[in-house]
Amino acid sequence: MARTSAGRATRRAHLLRCLLGPLPAAYSEYAAVGPSSAPRIWTLLVALFRARVGLHALGVSLIIGVVFAPSEGSAQAGDANAGKAVYERKCAMCHGVKGDGKGAGAELLDPKPRDFTSGVYKIRTTANKTPSDQDLFRIITAGMPGTSMPPWDVLPEKERWNLVAYIKTFAADKFKEAPKKLELPKEVSSSEASIKRGKEMYEAIECHKCHGNLGRADGPSRPELKDDWGHPIAPANLTKRWTFRGGASRTEIATRIANGVLGTPMPSFIDSVEKPEDVWHLTNYILSLGPESPAYATLVTVNGTTDAIPDDPNAEFWKKAAPNTIPLMGQVIVDPRNFNPIIDLVIVRGAYNDKEIAFHLTWDDPSQTTAEGRADAPGAAKKIAADAIALQFPSKIVPGTERPYFLMGDATDSVYLLRWEGGKAGEVSASGPTKLKTLEGGEVVSKTVYENGQYRVVIKRPLAGKGEERPTFQPSTFVPVAFQAWDGGAGETGTRMSLTSWYYLRLEPPQSNRRFVVPPVVALLTLVAMLLVVRAASRGRGR
Repeated sequence: MARTSAGRATRRAHLLRCLLGPLPAAYSEYAAVGPSSAPRIWTLLVALFRARVGLHALGVSLIIGVVFAPSEGSAQAGDANAGKAVYERKCAMCHGVKGDGKGAGAELLDPKPRDFTSGVYKIRTTANKTPSDQDLFRIITAGMPGTSMPPWDVLPEKERWNLVAYIKTFAADKFKEAPKKLELPKEVSSSEASIKRGKEMYEAIECHKCHGNLGRADGPSRPELKDDWGHPIAPANLTKRWTFRGGASRTEIATRIANGVLGTPMPSFIDSVEKPEDVWHLTNYILSLGPESPAYATLVTVNGTTDAIPDDPNAEFWKKAAPNTIPLMGQVIVDPRNFNPIIDLVIVRGAYNDKEIAFHLTWDDPSQTTAEGRADAPGAAKKIAADAIALQFPSKIVPGTERPYFLMGDATDSVYLLRWEGGKAGEVSASGPTKLKTLEGGEVVSKTVYENGQYRVVIKRPLAGKGEERPTFQPSTFVPVAFQAWDGGAGETGTRMSLTSWYYLRLEPPQSNRRFVVPPVVALLTLVAMLLVVRAASRGRGR
């Protein structure tokens, strides 16, 4: 039986209330009906929801996604009966009243909620399949980064231990075998030699088939991967350590390698490596693939230059340009919504001279997809579209803080999109997410490089806008900017996208060469002055 829109709205509202707890009456009532009359209230609800589950909220960058460490005390005996009440209040919406992972909110989530009745747990520190109580407590407390499982550290510690006791009752037989602690090999510190050895093992045990040559989750096996319940499952992007399900510390990564991840295609490698210590070499290599956490920007800077701006995304010019890392989230304000976005950040570099402005955009996408091409990512059964990304600006840049509606403007205030799609850039005017008009006669050029699961694109256009629908960029001016992205291979098109709210972009004036000349001259003059003082003092003592 088809589910009605009202039913979907009710489930969304229930899911929000489950994750956020009690809401003011006006918000709770509005959550059930959606964005038809007050979109900014719904936006606030969405922002709160995303913050609660470990993603960034709309607006300025907020580094959420923090893994909260559970209490260091020893395991406590929980009360399953008391845990049942907590579970039904906080957990059943996703995991289901029966613990089978089929709660009312499950259809919106990817990856799917854990089925407790199977007794299979992904994250454990034990050598056998039985997780310890501390393992369960830690996941309840810290959540699962990169998923919709939030950290429940807001619950009193006693309630979390009660939850542990109750969750175990869904598959009591699986806990009859006592957990056996996993003993890792002696730790090997990171070094150039260790990282080199780790790379060799990465290739030897074929990690690249799932995780890709550079760890960006773009391996050739990706489209075929499924979990034990038959759901498509994407491999981890090893360059984004902050999204690792079981934690991002050296010990946690080594434990995943040695132990595997139950219920997924990720096997144990403790018996596959040539020597036990190779687990640590592989860990050190994985740690070398990306930063510990993203340094999100709050202002996008575009630096001035007197030189020509290269359109080659791999040019040395762009490697020297300062990166601005911008987080994106799924668009969940209007249908069709995107609760599980593929593209979660974009790195922006910019430059301008007296004639043109250029943007260099970098983002991870596990499959290169055009409208005619074949997608090779999980979810390929959905409608395939071209990969795309857009920079959004007000059509006319004016002083003040007023800006158009961030979701592609509205009938009152339109926006200008510098949009790249399927390998070609163009200009679009928008007065709403479904009201787009291609602007003809522009002078936009672009060049694209796609390799190892990553796009690098340069988009250039004149500084001066042609006509009323194109903005003109001026140095030393704060310009509102927002971003949108689509993974066509995952069926993302139209309003089904990743996006940001408004940021500010500033064109910094070109730096004068005086900054290289003035410091040495000042230092030389200071030295001469000191010598003169010393000489005068010596003459005074000689008289």
